[in-house]
Amino acid sequence: MKKLWMLLIALALLVTAVPMFASDVTFSGRMIWAANYDDGDAASGLVRFRPKLTAKVDDFNTLVAEFRAEGWNVVDAVVPTAIWTGVRVRDLYLTTDVTGALGLDLPVTIKTTFGQFEPGFTDWGYVSESGWENYFGLPFGDWNNFLADYGPLDKQMTAQVDIGFGPAAFHVYSDFLGFMMFGLSGGFGPVTGWVTYQAPIQLGGVANYGATFGEGILGVEAKYTAEFGDIKLGVPVFFRYSLFDMAPFENFTYGVGASVDYTMFHVAAGLEGDEVDTLDNVVIDVGVKPLEALQLKANTYLNLAEAATSVLAGVDIQANYMLGAAKFMVGYVIGGDDLIPIPINGDTFKITNGLYMAVDISF
Repeated sequence: MKKLWMLLIALALLVTAVPMFASDVTFSGRMIWAANYDDGDAASGLVRFRPKLTAKVDDFNTLVAEFRAEGWNVVDAVVPTAIWTGVRVRDLYLTTDVTGALGLDLPVTIKTTFGQFEPGFTDWGYVSESGWENYFGLPFGDWNNFLADYGPLDKQMTAQVDIGFGPAAFHVYSDFLGFMMFGLSGGFGPVTGWVTYQAPIQLGGVANYGATFGEGILGVEAKYTAEFGDIKLGVPVFFRYSLFDMAPFENFTYGVGASVDYTMFHVAAGLEGDEVDTLDNVVIDVGVKPLEALQLKANTYLNLAEAATSVLAGVDIQANYMLGAAKFMVGYVIGGDDLIPIPINGDTFKITNGLYMAVDISF
């Protein structure tokens, strides 16, 4: 806790000092608190604080610093375990509008990013609240369910170049340690998408799987969005394929989803499959907002993998209410036999089973 107070004091000093050098400084962030009680005298709780400082130094340079402070505790069989991860720098990077700074009037724009960051070569093109059908690998997290930006953990040496031309952009990312990514993003009308190539393969973001530069992971994703009067429609698809034989892991994975919003009602469904399990992760979200601030929802998570003991991974039944900017939640998770922690509140925390309460606020 002492480290957290030191962080807050340091951020306060930065907010007051940086305006002398920057033309525009914003301080934003997010705090999440959650507590879970399950049968058998088991309980758990967590708190996460994610402050972010963004300094627009001039018209062409922006400096971003994002921090993480997290802690959680678990009481199982009346044996408490408390863990505090302390405060860490999650992201620290500088983005520069190169063509703008040079005053070049070109048909392309060039932007660079240097520092510690995750590239995010994705549209996050899924329709469920959690992304269960897009990037969750179960039961233990297979490589192919990870997004293209699931790279090495050591990101201090990372650099990225983004070249924009018309409605599209070309992206190159490297950590100067052998890990590189290439991406093409863009859109036409109601369709947006990405084509990515990641090399060499990083298994779970930690270990190099031994592939050469030409034996990486190829990814394609697209999303169609449209409105027809009061009806909003979203249909995403994705496909990822390893050019390196990943045996005994799967060599490819795919996913598709669809969402429909009509006045106060929301329904979304998505599925993911791979070489071993044609149908693997399936999710169904149903929600209704009878009031602007009130939402009732039930999200069902299924695990159809052959190795799964139970098809049901879990059901999240929740009611939430907005008190200003703060979202207050109460819910109950009906867990499956495999005791898989299912994502709650858009994957900000996970619950295996039982009653929970949570608060989420962004500023």
